[in-house]
Amino acid sequence: MSEEQLTATAAVVGAAALGIAIILLVLMVTLFFRKTMEVERRIATPGKQLDEIRSIWGNGPIGRWMRVMHVFAFVVFRHIPRIGPRIESRMGDEFEPLPLSLKLWVTVPYTSFVVSMFLFFFSGWYLGAFD
Repeated sequence: MSEEQLTATAAVVGAAALGIAIILLVLMVTLFFRKTMEVERRIATPGKQLDEIRSIWGNGPIGRWMRVMHVFAFVVFRHIPRIGPRIESRMGDEFEPLPLSLKLWVTVPYTSFVVSMFLFFFSGWYLGAFD
């Protein structure tokens, strides 16, 4: 592959990744947020961090985004050895196991968003946008 083809590919990948990331961001704070609220309702124990996050940030677009990030952090980070149980005890409790479908509604869109943003910034770095 020539340098021009790599540059064109990086530009297309960066633009597509940014478009996908924006679409996912909008979907996560609108349509997919019902599932996030369901997970949050099940794991946000009164007096713990997820319950406080809900009352502090509210239900606006930025508040919804913060709540999505914190629920994702709870679902993913609690499986880290040694520090996971401390994170879980600080953020909330999972008294009844969450169905896999609910966990996927929280983790898949957010992970796809993060990967898309990584591709966007990586393609920008390749194109020399940060020089």
